[in-house]
Amino acid sequence: MRIKLIAAILLFTPQLKILGQNKNIAHTFLSKVINHNSPVQIFNFNIPVDPLPILKIDDLENTFNFTGQGLTKTKNGLFLNPIGTGRLYKWEGDSKKGNWIRTDSTFFSGYNFLSMFFSIDTSLYSFGGIGFWHVNGNLRKYNYSAHEWNAKLLSKSVPWQQDTKKYFYIDTTNKMIYFNGVGTTPDQSLISTLDSSSANKIYALDINKGQLILLGRYKIEDGGFLGQTPWGTISSFTTLSDFKNNKIYQLSEKVENSLMRVLAKANNNRFNWQYSFWLDSALYFAGSNLKYDSVIIKKSDLIETNKRVYTPLKETTSGHNTELKSFIPYLIVTVLIASNAFFIVVYRAEKKKLKNSSVAIGETKIMSEKYALNETEKSLLNIIIENSKKKKMTSIAEINNTLGCANKSFEVQKRLRSDTINQINLKLSFNLSTNNKIIERRRTDFDARSFEYYIDYTYLTAVKDLLNSQN
Repeated sequence: MRIKLIAAILLFTPQLKILGQNKNIAHTFLSKVINHNSPVQIFNFNIPVDPLPILKIDDLENTFNFTGQGLTKTKNGLFLNPIGTGRLYKWEGDSKKGNWIRTDSTFFSGYNFLSMFFSIDTSLYSFGGIGFWHVNGNLRKYNYSAHEWNAKLLSKSVPWQQDTKKYFYIDTTNKMIYFNGVGTTPDQSLISTLDSSSANKIYALDINKGQLILLGRYKIEDGGFLGQTPWGTISSFTTLSDFKNNKIYQLSEKVENSLMRVLAKANNNRFNWQYSFWLDSALYFAGSNLKYDSVIIKKSDLIETNKRVYTPLKETTSGHNTELKSFIPYLIVTVLIASNAFFIVVYRAEKKKLKNSSVAIGETKIMSEKYALNETEKSLLNIIIENSKKKKMTSIAEINNTLGCANKSFEVQKRLRSDTINQINLKLSFNLSTNNKIIERRRTDFDARSFEYYIDYTYLTAVKDLLNSQN
């Protein structure tokens, strides 16, 4: 009996320690969230390294106080998840004073860093993350009864983690997560961790069914995350991405100026704001050691454009394509008809072949000269090829040096880089008979405003052969 009593005391020591402390003063922005009557999604939009944590946890290594702390408010209260620990704390108190009480019984082992903590109704979720040299696409749901996290069964998982390139939207009404593929392998112990199968893709995860849906491709430069509104994700100072309806809106000049004012307010560096959340018709930005500011956004501030969040692909679900299966009988009939038409066209074309051969040769020569690479383009292309072969990105500095504009103004550098790379892509697309961009770009890991360039490994050999043939 004595042993059981001692074991019980040891088991509940962390909780008793917190309960016995003097009440803490609620952070300024959390007071506003606590006073709000409805659930609030609070997103850790910055790379998750808090300047100062909301909750200082004494029984963990100090490092884990700076791996990010996720926050969300449901009808059951305000919850905090120290990212990478599996722990869960609930605020017990009012909008002025209270304590964070640990509610889970998770055994900490250090995993799911860079994951996303959010809620739908009263359910708490954790998505993606990295740990033990492995990036996962798991969806975990908190079990209130067992006081631990359970992984939900999914049809397929795609690795995802929070970084400067994240692009997502949580649809709490339909219980869907829209997110971008980050283009990395699950196994981070490999020599190369780049994986083009998920890069530039947008996925939708049906939380109730566990069904992962591939929606299409997106342009990396359109991605980003500043905050979430009822109409979509604010992906930059100027745009809102409506994932549900596949539309990109331009923000009004008033909202754009307000966003720039608020995000530049924190020492001219938006990364000083740690959290963003939607409340009372406004997008709020807050820091664990700062106050908060907000930008009022109305539906009338969204201006229609012709741009889409993603270009739909034929593949719609992982492992199943019922539309294609139902289309097969019609496809067979179409092929038979097309075959007859093909032979007729070929026969007629052969009759004209001798007559038009001299003209065709002349046109081919002209087109080949028009789409030949010049020496500057060859030099730049060669650098990008060599870097891509080594699984290395080509930086803006390398491109500027190659183009000889390193000492020019920022605008000149930007225009020259853009013009040159666009010309190279145009010429490569013609010579390789593809509509895809050969030289692609992505945001750098440390500065979302900067880009780095690469060539997908599937095109490397063809591009290298073309370059050799034109030397």
